[in-house]
Amino acid sequence: MALVGALTLLAASGAWAADDDAVAIIVNKGSSTSGLSEDDLRKIFKGEVSRTPEGQKYIVVMLESGAERDSILKTVYKMSGADYDKYFLQATFTGKVQSAPKQFSSAGAVLKFVAQNPGAIGYVRAGDVDRFVKQVSIDGQNPGDPSYKLKSGK
Repeated sequence: MALVGALTLLAASGAWAADDDAVAIIVNKGSSTSGLSEDDLRKIFKGEVSRTPEGQKYIVVMLESGAERDSILKTVYKMSGADYDKYFLQATFTGKVQSAPKQFSSAGAVLKFVAQNPGAIGYVRAGDVDRFVKQVSIDGQNPGDPSYKLKSGK
């Protein structure tokens, strides 16, 4: 009986990711950002919005490869990998952005970087989110919600 109560409490608190394919957007724990629209997320990731609500410079963090990256490219950027590379090459050359997003080889590295940098925003598989970062809702939806759009499709 105590186990059932504990599991119910975990599920109700949102501490339990119900969807293994969901890709969670994460920010530094000190950020006031708790939710974004898909359009605002796209603008941040493309470098069109450069500052957090606190005035910190956004530092966008990407995984180097994988199903989560593919999902972000398709859903957030609405680009292929080649189009993404071309976009940031041109945007840095013209001065539209200072640099392309930082890239890391593992979810652990993304989590650590976001936890240590106030303006950082990135993504990991929802099941990898830890207590050192804050998960952000997109269009009022969180991983596990039926209409949540960011899925890795693995």
